[in-house]
Amino acid sequence: MFLLKWRAKTSENERSDGVFQTDHQHVMGQIEVAADQLKGVIEQMKLAALSLNETSTSSKTSTMELMSHLEMTMNYTLQVSEKMRMIESSALKISGVSQEIHSSSQLFYEELIHSWNSLKKLQDEMDELRKSHHILLKQMESLVNQSQEINQILSTIGAISQRTSILALNANIESARAGEHGKGFSVVANEVGNLASQTSKAVEQTREILSLIQKEIASTTNMVKTETEQIENGSKEMMNVLHILDSFKEKLSNITTMVFDSTQAVDAQTASVQEIAALLEQISAMATKNKEHAHQVTLDMDLQHQNVEQIMRINGALEKTSDELQSIIKKDDTIAAVSIDDMVIENTKKKISHLLQSRPLYEMNKQQHEKYLNEFLQSDANIEAVWSNYLDGTFVYSNPPAGLVNAKARPWFIEASKGRVYVSDIYTSALTKRPCLTISAPIVHHNKIVGVIGVDLNVTVM
Repeated sequence: MFLLKWRAKTSENERSDGVFQTDHQHVMGQIEVAADQLKGVIEQMKLAALSLNETSTSSKTSTMELMSHLEMTMNYTLQVSEKMRMIESSALKISGVSQEIHSSSQLFYEELIHSWNSLKKLQDEMDELRKSHHILLKQMESLVNQSQEINQILSTIGAISQRTSILALNANIESARAGEHGKGFSVVANEVGNLASQTSKAVEQTREILSLIQKEIASTTNMVKTETEQIENGSKEMMNVLHILDSFKEKLSNITTMVFDSTQAVDAQTASVQEIAALLEQISAMATKNKEHAHQVTLDMDLQHQNVEQIMRINGALEKTSDELQSIIKKDDTIAAVSIDDMVIENTKKKISHLLQSRPLYEMNKQQHEKYLNEFLQSDANIEAVWSNYLDGTFVYSNPPAGLVNAKARPWFIEASKGRVYVSDIYTSALTKRPCLTISAPIVHHNKIVGVIGVDLNVTVM
């Protein structure tokens, strides 16, 4: 059984009846509660100061890193700006070259069109020449046919000339038979013979000339045929050249268009690069200003850090004063005894263990905690308060509402968060202003502590 006593010195003039003892106990209980509340406030101030100190240190570190990053950003921005200037210069050169290529391609395209037109005209002339050669071949074939007809006529004339010669010979013979009377006829016969002989010679000469003409015609025909074949081949090659030039003309047109588009794209890129360079200069200027602001934030953080240290010193002084006040309260000579049965404590431990095993408090859901903890509070008249906490010390749920914002510095929370079941000494409750005892235990899930549960037990005054 737990037993707690207070003792206080009494003067000879003080009352010693039961009424005085009761009033004095009540006053001392109020002072103890106030001292405990003061200690709780001091603990909260200490936690807040420590958190603020950590935040200040972290902020200062982050600010220093920010300054470093800003400086690196500024340097990188300047480097990028320089690179963009180089890109801008290259883009201007590319634009000039592209424009020159575009002008050259246009001029070359015009020259190609002129060459194509000349070749087309030459092709037409070759077609006309080919047609003329075909006509000439036909005319030469006709001339060969006519020469053959002339040859037949000459053969006929030669035959007539031979007959004439024979007639002239017969006439001479007959004139010789006629004697004197046939002399005149003989002269005529001789003339006719001479004429036939001349005719025969003329026919032979004509045949020779006609043969030469036929040979020349045959040679000319072969030459014309050869030239015609060459013209045909040349015409085909010219058609191939024109076809290639057509394809090249189309490709050159596409190249000219692409060069023009490329020139426009390079011009647009140059404008964009100039805008980016201007923006980079603005970013560099902003980075410089941000660096100055970060430096000022660092100075403010140093001042805040000094203020936090001063708060910590004040907190230490208050904590010392609170401990001294609680020590003075415990030295009171007025006797009051409070007690609680050990069985009640053990039964409460078992009930808490059963609650943790039978209810999913490990989910740390506020609605569930409110339901299950209220049922637990109503099930036992010895329990006057019940609550649960997250591992950061804040409350999940409390009935009655907790008098603290954070229980991280309380012994019952510290011990339970380490995995132990904690039973406190008897003290005056800040909620009920009556003596009580606290039992706390860890909330565990898969061998991992996820929270803390605690209850206050009523204490009997003796």
